[in-house]
Amino acid sequence: MDPYAPINGISLERYAELGAELDGITDPGEQTKKVAELGVSGPDWEAAVAGWTARMQDMSLMGQVATRYMQLLNEAVAQKKGTVMVSFEDWCAMSAAIQVFGVEAMMGHFEITQGDWTSISAHWQTQLSQDPMNLGMRRNQLQEQEAARLRGGGKPNAVQIQREAPGAPAPGGGAAFDPNAQAAMQMQGAAAQQAASMQYAAGVMGQGAVQSAVKVAGAMNALGGGSNLIVGRQVMVQWSDGNQYPATIMQNSGAQAQVTFPDGRNMWVETKFLTPA
Repeated sequence: MDPYAPINGISLERYAELGAELDGITDPGEQTKKVAELGVSGPDWEAAVAGWTARMQDMSLMGQVATRYMQLLNEAVAQKKGTVMVSFEDWCAMSAAIQVFGVEAMMGHFEITQGDWTSISAHWQTQLSQDPMNLGMRRNQLQEQEAARLRGGGKPNAVQIQREAPGAPAPGGGAAFDPNAQAAMQMQGAAAQQAASMQYAAGVMGQGAVQSAVKVAGAMNALGGGSNLIVGRQVMVQWSDGNQYPATIMQNSGAQAQVTFPDGRNMWVETKFLTPA
């Protein structure tokens, strides 16, 4: 199957354009009404949403569709609404608010839309990719400090939001799509700036004494009816190319687990693809 084949006549490019048109409209009924005004029927829109979402989440596609969509959406939002920018420090503060309160609460507090956040994040994620160690470590420090303050009862600080007129160049991800860049973006389940710290944590967990304790804990958890795939467990990840790759479980959430690979990349995978090492 061509992962970019249109769904009910709606290409990924058109889906991104519609996403920009719907930016700020959260009610499903209003969304259906809006796309109908743009010439898309309700059933076709529902099929496109379900189909493109499934392709973006398809592990075998390694994040290619999601990456391309975010670039297209970023460009479409910039053309329709203009770009939005905040300072690095304010971006870290807003990211900390997501960490503590969730993305919807963050956007509501700062009065921004999903398109606004896409524009902001595209710029700073691009900057991080150019200096992942230094800028990434600084981002982690600022975000964790702010998250701790918020958890302690502090209120989110005010941020300075700058807006450009519609038609401005899209920041960050607005560059032309380059399939060869996928290797640097395939682990979309976690932010690139966290790779170094998670790699270190995985290394600590991989020590013999730690793994021995983790295996015992996992076995006990399994005896109690749970899974032996617990946080800290080293596993082999079954990949779509038929090979298995070593990783360490960092988080669990139902039928999925976040794993970190030896090179620092991390992502969420279904636990059915994991085997204890």
